[in-house]
Amino acid sequence: MNVELEVDLPDQPGQLIKCLEPISTLGGNILRITHHRDRKRGQITPVSIHFEVENMDVLEQIRDAIEQQQGVHVVKWEQEFVGFKRVVLLIGHVFEKGITDIIIHMLEYGVLVNEVNARITRREDVSTVKFSILGDTEEKIHGALQKLHEICKEKDLFLIRS
Repeated sequence: MNVELEVDLPDQPGQLIKCLEPISTLGGNILRITHHRDRKRGQITPVSIHFEVENMDVLEQIRDAIEQQQGVHVVKWEQEFVGFKRVVLLIGHVFEKGITDIIIHMLEYGVLVNEVNARITRREDVSTVKFSILGDTEEKIHGALQKLHEICKEKDLFLIRS
């Protein structure tokens, strides 16, 4: 998975290493680094670091390590996902049954939930929620979909999946 990290760093020797070291140590492969000196504000320079990681677990470890660094202000994390994707559609009283709870369960399986779209008319009407599940392995996707199927049975929701 390719990742773009943008940080605001003090324009002083030794600051960039605070971001590069965790990436390297935890198994990330640095692809390029860009100092945006044209956007410099006082002694703060925006820096983009593009790197690739093997999976979401490694990315989370890197993110935690960088965000704990003194003097590093993370401006943006973007990841280009390369892996497996499934689209699901939930039909029923999705919001009354707890869509946030459903999404949290998906995240616990190590998958990402994105592209969430909802159609809601009135509270008493049935709603429709469509979202994508992204995983770096087919097994994670399969496990998350099994859990989603169980949740939908418990919450009396109709599930359509790709």
